[in-house]
Amino acid sequence: MTRLVRVVAAVLGLLGLHLTGLAGVVDAGGPLYRTVDGQPVPWADHTITGGPLQSTTISVDATGRRTVLYRVDPGPLGSLSNADATRFVDRIFGLYNGISPSEIEFVNAGPIRDPATGAPLDVDGTNFGRVLGTFQNPIIFDHDASIVGPGGVLGFAGALTFTDDGPAVAEAFAVLNGTRMFLGATISVPAFQGVFTHEFGHFAGPLDHSQINGFLVTLLPSDFDLLAPFVETMHPFFHFTPPGSQLGFENDLYFFATLDRDTINAFSNLYPTKAYKQQFGAVEGRVIFRSGGDLVAVDGINVIARRIDQGQYLPPVGTVAFPDGVTLDANGIPAPPPARAATDALATVSSAVTGIEFGTGRYRIRGLPPGQYLIHHQTIRSVFVGISRIGRSQSQILLPFFEGYYNGTTTSNSPGTFTPVTIRAGEVTTGIDLVINGLDPSEPAQVNVKKETHLTFETALALPSPPVVVKGSVADTDPFALFFPPFAEPLHDIYRFDATRTGVYFISLEPHPTSSNADLDVLLFRSNGALAAFSIEPTARELIGAFLTPGTYFVSVSAFAGAANYHLRVLPPP
Repeated sequence: MTRLVRVVAAVLGLLGLHLTGLAGVVDAGGPLYRTVDGQPVPWADHTITGGPLQSTTISVDATGRRTVLYRVDPGPLGSLSNADATRFVDRIFGLYNGISPSEIEFVNAGPIRDPATGAPLDVDGTNFGRVLGTFQNPIIFDHDASIVGPGGVLGFAGALTFTDDGPAVAEAFAVLNGTRMFLGATISVPAFQGVFTHEFGHFAGPLDHSQINGFLVTLLPSDFDLLAPFVETMHPFFHFTPPGSQLGFENDLYFFATLDRDTINAFSNLYPTKAYKQQFGAVEGRVIFRSGGDLVAVDGINVIARRIDQGQYLPPVGTVAFPDGVTLDANGIPAPPPARAATDALATVSSAVTGIEFGTGRYRIRGLPPGQYLIHHQTIRSVFVGISRIGRSQSQILLPFFEGYYNGTTTSNSPGTFTPVTIRAGEVTTGIDLVINGLDPSEPAQVNVKKETHLTFETALALPSPPVVVKGSVADTDPFALFFPPFAEPLHDIYRFDATRTGVYFISLEPHPTSSNADLDVLLFRSNGALAAFSIEPTARELIGAFLTPGTYFVSVSAFAGAANYHLRVLPPP
């Protein structure tokens, strides 16, 4: 019998602001939810029925095909009639249904029903709570913003219930703000479609955020007209159109309203078919850094695969996304840019974050059409944390170089120096490892710690000049003298080191043996006691990448739960 775990998981912001409330589930690139060991949490693969109305949220036929049944608010959505708003919702789910091949679909099962009477229920701020957890997968029209409030939130969505024999999603919901007010202005209906094409990705996959072309728009605003039409649907932020744009839109949300290759692949990877695996290829490898004779695998790094045998990356100066102008459909949504060799490297691209599903520091990018690809790792923007996260749920790793490009046995930090990787249909190209350059690779000094007496900043154990590796152990039963309230974190083992060079330092924690069920954390403090950086993932493996200037710093190893032997490395720039 399937057991269910109820959570309150809501999206509380403009684009993809989501909160996972299920113990043992953390956030990841690709799938929105994953287990602690990195496995994705998709929709359940068996029929789910429950609640006072014995409603069905998902049904599964004899072939294993899943049908997710959602119910739509019978009321209006601001200026949109119920009929128009329902078409709005059905159009978006139709995009996800149109991903082929896939073995899941989303079907409108009728209006949201009153859990007490079974009659259609127009949901508002007075009865919102009554329909949550009633196994209806409700799509709620907040006509007057009485649910989301006056703060400019355009909507929220997320999972309500998980099965714990998997786990898997059993029930979800979404709320749409009918006022469409953001920053004091009413956004257009087509832009609103973009917002909820993104949000329904969190519902439908559930999919996490991604960073590919969206970051390019931030870096190269002068190329907005070329880059904005290729922004991925699951990018966490949108961009206002700069002066001089010829596209005719006030922002790039219009382009979120169609699905890009990366979003399609992330969805298909959760519900793959045999045809999908045969039609496309994949690439896999690791992201690592060198420390003496050790190769240390790194989780939380964004890896991107771009096809470059049809056109170069970046496209030549003067390339345009729409050589014949923009075409709008009946809903005011622009058609995707036409397939062209000059822009293929922007269109045929996908990504993955290391440490998800395939092991520590490992990535696999699937759904790649055959061809020659540029494979590179990339710093995830530091603002993509918390509810706007990509991959790591609490902090992002600052890399010494913004990007690193696969170049055979080495990794280049120049976009003009790389080795193309061949992708073939139905095959996985393996061993494409990327090395993080810009750290001191020499043999670190070793410090063996046998007795924990370094419990305060005053008694912190002084380390030799980095690079250094500390071999110690920690347990949640160990004594501690300091406590860090924001993270409910006891500071068990405290070390002091001096940074003598300006640059990016890596502080890594690795359990020994490499498999451990403990939850260890690392916090970095400045000499005045201020928190400089942290890594508090729900595992025994942690990594900080932080830009430091010369001075004294303190690093704490904490056992949030369990016990483990560890190696703590401090690596400076070379």
